Amino acid sequence: MIVMDFVDRKAELEALENAYSGSKSAMVTLYGRRRIGKTDLIAHFTRNKERSVYYMATKEDSRKQLKMISSQIGIALGDEELTRFGAIDWEALFLRISRRKFKKKLTITIDEFPYIAVSDKAITSIFQKGWDVYLKDSNVMLILCGSSISMMHSEILDYTAPLYHRSTSILEIMPLDIHYALALNAHMNFEERLRLYFIFGGIPAYYAYTEKCRTIIEAIREIFRIGSIFLNEPSVILSEETRKEARYIDILELISGGVNRTNEIASKLGMPSSNLVRYLDMLERIGIIRRTFPIIDIQNRRSKRGVYEIKDNYIYFWFRHVKRNLGNISMESAEKVAAELKDVEELAFENFSAELVRYLSGKRFPRLSKIGRWWGNDPAKPAGGNREEIDIVGFNEDTNDIFFAECKWSNSKTDIGVYNELKRKARLVEWRNAVRKEHFAIFSRSGFTRALDDAAKDGNVELFSLKEIEKELG
Repeated sequence: MIVMDFVDRKAELEALENAYSGSKSAMVTLYGRRRIGKTDLIAHFTRNKERSVYYMATKEDSRKQLKMISSQIGIALGDEELTRFGAIDWEALFLRISRRKFKKKLTITIDEFPYIAVSDKAITSIFQKGWDVYLKDSNVMLILCGSSISMMHSEILDYTAPLYHRSTSILEIMPLDIHYALALNAHMNFEERLRLYFIFGGIPAYYAYTEKCRTIIEAIREIFRIGSIFLNEPSVILSEETRKEARYIDILELISGGVNRTNEIASKLGMPSSNLVRYLDMLERIGIIRRTFPIIDIQNRRSKRGVYEIKDNYIYFWFRHVKRNLGNISMESAEKVAAELKDVEELAFENFSAELVRYLSGKRFPRLSKIGRWWGNDPAKPAGGNREEIDIVGFNEDTNDIFFAECKWSNSKTDIGVYNELKRKARLVEWRNAVRKEHFAIFSRSGFTRALDDAAKDGNVELFSLKEIEKELG
């Protein structure tokens, strides 16, 4: 059994406690991708509750599941008849609950609720009636939980769903933020924890499977172990969301390889762009990809300069390094992958540094209302070779502060030329040029040369080595 210390989730626990302590019944919709920590969150919340029922749904017939849920509720209520025989139907169960009076709420959690909805198409309508007629005035806290984000939307959250508008709280469980994710596997040194974060992101369960590893190489060996949960993880996630898993795999493989514009992806797949959009929208909705724009265009969703990128760290790593080795799962392939992580780590370091900027916004840096990337053309260079990029750009429209940063994940120290080049590219970013206040930062794996250190003492640039980053994260 995989066990980890419970970290973070303060806001989510507070929301659950507020729902529990309220004077009225509460229906909480709680959802998020596999292994995000939903079940642990619920267990932590309910551990000291006087009457609490937890049921993990299956894909079995809903009548069998009704019997099991009824029995568990019967035990919580001290109802011997309900415990032994169950309820004859869902409405009878809801009625029986409504006739009991509780000083403190009865909490009922149905985990993976979409499984029941799949087994019985009428179940959400039945729960709608059960809530409206019996439970909403019965001092009950009903938690409906699920890993299939698309199903949780279609069955509960979308305006066409029978349970739409019944939820008194809606909690989407997101990955751990960098501060907490980097606190996991604390026996590793900081650089190894950071490299592990580049692969796992903020998905807490992944760290549990590698809790005995002390280096990134050991962690990758665990990923490549025969029978490992990591080997088919993207397929499992997608199979919960769609019946066309293979098509989504094709799309993600293209995006991971740098084919990231709608028309380019559609061309490679041999389909019209108009047909592709629904697949991309689904992948965005379930948090696997995101569409990014140059920071100045960020509010223009129709901009042709938008590109797609894989948002989920592990899924990006899987497409770059695991998928092509599935036919040769061995420790030798793990060792090879461990030596070829530069492509994953460079992009992940940029995304990590952007998260760090958000974390330090208003603390170490000016408060920034928008943070992203920038790319564009240098008119002074010949067409075709004039594309320029800046890893991180942020600004504050109220204070006219604008922030520029570059990220260097290399084995050599970063020199002053990087700072000079950053200042040159900053001049290409057209944003309130006459009044803006410019700020600069450089993030570097291997530290900085003396020339750049000296420039930082006299100039307007903050330098962040790994040691400095670790210090900032406490």
